[in-house]
Amino acid sequence: MAIITSIVRPPFPFTLFPYLETYHAFLDRSFFWSEGRWWIALGEEKVEIAQVVEKGEGRNPLLEITSESEGAAKELSSILGFSEDPLPFYRLGEKDPVMSEIIEEFYGARIPRSRSLFEAAVTTILEQQISMKVASVLRKRLVEEWGPGPFYREGETIFAFPAPRDIAKISPEELRGIGMSGAKSRTIHQLANLIEREEIDPASWKTLSSSQVVDFLVQLPGIGLWSAQFIVARWMPTNDCFAPGDLGLRRAIGFFYGGSDQPVSTTDAQEVLRRFSPYERWAGWYLLMAIEKEKNSSPGSYTPVTGEKDGE
Repeated sequence: MAIITSIVRPPFPFTLFPYLETYHAFLDRSFFWSEGRWWIALGEEKVEIAQVVEKGEGRNPLLEITSESEGAAKELSSILGFSEDPLPFYRLGEKDPVMSEIIEEFYGARIPRSRSLFEAAVTTILEQQISMKVASVLRKRLVEEWGPGPFYREGETIFAFPAPRDIAKISPEELRGIGMSGAKSRTIHQLANLIEREEIDPASWKTLSSSQVVDFLVQLPGIGLWSAQFIVARWMPTNDCFAPGDLGLRRAIGFFYGGSDQPVSTTDAQEVLRRFSPYERWAGWYLLMAIEKEKNSSPGSYTPVTGEKDGE
């Protein structure tokens, strides 16, 4: 097995650490942090294992990337956003007193994109109406039960995220066996079959606008507007979509913009996101990271998100 190691300095401010600090507890063995390294399983037909090490401090660190092919390195660059330019969003944020402070706190932070439409959809469906903690347990079980693997690298045990074909060949009842509801198991199973039968073509969807993909997704049983918007925000190579109905986001906006522990309305959240158009994805994720940090650093000053979602 050939190993390719390269050193990359992203052309724009970059760091994965805020994402790690916020979400590391919710990651599964297909994409995780261990002993100073990001590990990620890539590919469906052929699984390849890659890792990233962030070297040095400051706003432009060097990244040591180890992969098994040039293609894997290129895919990793896209997922982690090595070449994405956050500066236009930052310039907009500088005009907003609240967002300017959040940007300063999380300067350069990236939110990795999902490796596939299917992964983005499964992650989002699992989070419907439950806490992220519970949803992450279900995701970890799904990955280790039906994902390719295990693969062993430098003492780490790694699985790949299940491909649609891995889920299409089992039954909804088997999916329920890991603890998810009947409705979620049916939605995930149906989506796997639609992709496997090529009734949904993720490659062609990626060429569409965010709004077009949202319109297609909401026509599928079990996927409402909140889910469709989050799937797009997790997977599409655009930054103009986020989910204003998300309870965590509405609470973050209520806290930072209104000084209250009460969530704002979806309409009010949408209005705040529009201030940063066409960078709603950046604004939404930065607000969620900021409220998570506030919750952890100031117990009692913020009402924890229960996982309830609007619009499903």
